[in-house]
Amino acid sequence: MVRTKWTAVLLLLAALAAPSLGQTTADLISQADALFTELWATQYVESEAPALRALLERAIALYEQALAQDSTNAYILGRLSRFYYTLADLFLPDKEKSDGHARGQEYGERALRTDPEFFRVERERGFVEAVKVSTDVAALFWTYSNWARKVELGGAVGLLAAALRGDDKKLMALMERCLELDRGYIFGGPLRALAGYWAKHPFSKDPAKVKAFLEEAIASYPDYLENRLFYAEYYLMPAERWAEARAELQKIIDAPVGEEALENGYVKVRAVALMGQIEGK
Repeated sequence: MVRTKWTAVLLLLAALAAPSLGQTTADLISQADALFTELWATQYVESEAPALRALLERAIALYEQALAQDSTNAYILGRLSRFYYTLADLFLPDKEKSDGHARGQEYGERALRTDPEFFRVERERGFVEAVKVSTDVAALFWTYSNWARKVELGGAVGLLAAALRGDDKKLMALMERCLELDRGYIFGGPLRALAGYWAKHPFSKDPAKVKAFLEEAIASYPDYLENRLFYAEYYLMPAERWAEARAELQKIIDAPVGEEALENGYVKVRAVALMGQIEGK
């Protein structure tokens, strides 16, 4: 069920009232997962963003309590990587986003290194080779997502600096491994990520790859609206195909939010903003 308006506030108040002291790691994980499930089913609207953010921060606090009890739990670390990505991407002000994504990247890398084989290969042959032996799709994906978004927030200078220090090779290794393991993770997440990579790389932009990845994502997961947003933002708009971009953005604006109400609601807000930017073109 999609939840809107005051439901999120009521959920938040209930969550904050629940005690967590003295609970087991499993109890804390269960509570945090339940809160995030409720949050994910609640439509993002800007007027409710503070309440939704507080609900997410409560889930993060529960997970960090659980991590204090079990510091090498890969599931907890992977969830924290995802939660910090969501916090930074949807809720933090611009000046705080980079720090939020840095926290998410740190948790994701810690999750990867809980695997003894990853740890061994990284020590002997480096990060890129270690990524090739990982089977933790969540840790791979959210490490990449936080890292790439942090780089993107640095603007053209940040993208150039990341490429010069070799971050692009590490990012590509992460996402290629995700694609091998589960190209449908988070409704085509690896496809979106690689499309973003080839749309923004300072030396090797490849519109054909952007188009192919996003068309596959849309065909497989048409109701996950970020696939359509990326197609408009990263392919149609750079190609100055304005009529097609407007049509794609209008599809997003008109679409139901579905079960992924938090993310799809946020994408609708972004689509309206992009539509304003290309008005008259």
